[in-house]
Formats: sequence, C-alpha cells, structure tokens
Amino acid sequence: MCIFCDIVSNRARSYKVYEDDNTLAFLDIYPISRGHILVIPKRHYENIFEMDNETLLNVFRTVKIVTDLIKRKWGINNVNIMNSNGKLANQTVFHYHVHIIPRIENDNLNFVDEWWVKKIMDVNDEYLERIKRELTE
Repeated sequence: MCIFCDIVSNRARSYKVYEDDNTLAFLDIYPISRGHILVIPKRHYENIFEMDNETLLNVFRTVKIVTDLIKRKWGINNVNIMNSNGKLANQTVFHYHVHIIPRIENDNLNFVDEWWVKKIMDVNDEYLERIKRELTE
C-alpha cells in the first residue's frame, strides 16, 4: 500500500483542505511555498497512463476548486500546477498526484530552471514538422 492510499483510508495523518467522493486535496508535508497542496484520486493509479479520463477530469475539477479557494481566501492568483509521471520525470510517490504551488512576489522559487527561456534544443521548421507528423499521422 502507498502513503497516499494510507491517507485516503485515514491510516496516515494528513491536513485535508478539500474532499469529495473521488478526490482528496491535502497540504504537502514538504512544501516549497505556503499552501502547497496535493490533489489525488482516491483510487490508486500509479500515473496518468493508468488513469481513465473521468478520473483525470475529477482530479482537475478539484484542482480548480482548490485554486479558487486559495484565491478567495488569500487573494493569490498565481500558482504553478505541476505533475510528474514516471521515474525519469522525477515522480517519487507512485500514486498519481498534482501539485498546486501558490506563488507570491519575490518568493525566489526557480524550480523549473526557466526552461522556456533557455534554448535547450536546437530546432528548426523541418524538425517541428517531422515531430508533428509523427504524432498526428
């Protein structure tokens, strides 16, 4: 059994902020910002590849409810919503979960290393067209 399954079944302590029939949102015990929250499906799925569409929609419905809660209660309207699937993607707890990370001015978080600003790969139109074809044909 995994730690998140233990939280769902109340065998492990958690700090729940939202719960419905299908999902649970609770505070991350190793937060990187004030109000860092995890949203999980109550049923165990290791990652997005195992999960059905309805469960995924339920999880993201809860993500929206929780982000609205953060905005309403704290006036915060900047969040990172993050998810990792698989060991190579840095998943460490193998029960699907989504991180909601509230952001405030000058919080000094740079955990994504600004990959969208840096030129990581050398690409051109031919490369992009080939990748598009591989995925769509």
